[in-house]
Amino acid sequence: MHFHSVRNKMMLSTFLLILVCALIVIAICNQQMETHFFQYLQDPSALAGQQGGENCGQGLGMGRGMMGGGMGMGGMRRRMMMGAAERTFVESYHKSLWWIGFLFAGIGLVVSYFLSGNITRPLRQLSQAAEKIRQGELKQEVPVETGDEVGQLASVFNQMSAELAANESNRQELLANIAHELKTPLAVLQGHLESMLDGVEQPEPDKLFSMQEEVMRLTRLVGDLRDLSLAQVHQLELHLQPVDLGEKTERSAEMLEPLLEEKKLHFKKELAPDLPVRQLDPDRMNQILYNLITNAIRYTTPGTAILLKTEGAGEKVRLTIADEGPGIPPEDLPHVFEQFYRGEKSRNRASGGSGIGLSLAKSFVEAQGGHIEARNRPQGGAEFVVEV
Repeated sequence: MHFHSVRNKMMLSTFLLILVCALIVIAICNQQMETHFFQYLQDPSALAGQQGGENCGQGLGMGRGMMGGGMGMGGMRRRMMMGAAERTFVESYHKSLWWIGFLFAGIGLVVSYFLSGNITRPLRQLSQAAEKIRQGELKQEVPVETGDEVGQLASVFNQMSAELAANESNRQELLANIAHELKTPLAVLQGHLESMLDGVEQPEPDKLFSMQEEVMRLTRLVGDLRDLSLAQVHQLELHLQPVDLGEKTERSAEMLEPLLEEKKLHFKKELAPDLPVRQLDPDRMNQILYNLITNAIRYTTPGTAILLKTEGAGEKVRLTIADEGPGIPPEDLPHVFEQFYRGEKSRNRASGGSGIGLSLAKSFVEAQGGHIEARNRPQGGAEFVVEV
């Protein structure tokens, strides 16, 4: 028997508690019985049927005389006053008390066994599930049978297990997506370098320029992943200073104008004057604007407009970037800010992109105490609304 087991400790404690309570009750009952029985022996009317009046008087007188002695002689007095029938009754009563004690002990043993088992069963289930998690089986669930502390522990354990499994799934998906994104530029670089080493290609400027573009793409991807990981653990370094978001939006639009001309798009600007100046990181805001505007350019319909709108929202500023494309399927809306998400069903993927631009935008907005939301416009197209 392993006494280090919680169940055995609980069973032993419960058994001893029931046994001690039973012994106390038996002792009290025995004391009360002896007290009342001694009073019975001192009552002349109770002794009338057993002996003659003279013998009864002599016995009673002897009993009363003995009562004047010390308390240490109480048991002897009682024995001297009892006849054979009384002694048989007392012995039978004592035996009954012992049998009752044994019965209570047996009941206590059974009750403690089932009670400790009922309490420790959820703990054993938790222990077994935790061992499976340690072995790598992250998706575990234990039954929540009660609403007490053990039940609450089981519920929290199930939530933790589900989050661990989801995080592991996301980690594996992230690694697969990163490998996929790195594969194309590395393959291009490898192809050019092997051709040059084999003498098939000459290191001409256009070839070197193509290789440089792929290197820059890799550099941006690695930098974006680093910033994203820092933002997710709240360690992103921010350099806050007064920023006019309307002016910042205007400058970003001017820089991205050439991209619009390639797709025959144009900006529709609704930039409110006299917006509140906010304490923001200008570089991070540039990245947010760049990612949201290029996302709209990438997925909108050629020949349409991209809306850039700024307005006051209390003490904050609201920025809206909307396109006139096909919009986002309702089932995809909850996932647009996930890493490497692309709405492939109705939003064009041919224009490329790293797949983490919107994730970066969301992380940068929230790092500055803001909020971002994606939704479909009633008149068609998608819009991203930022409040900072």
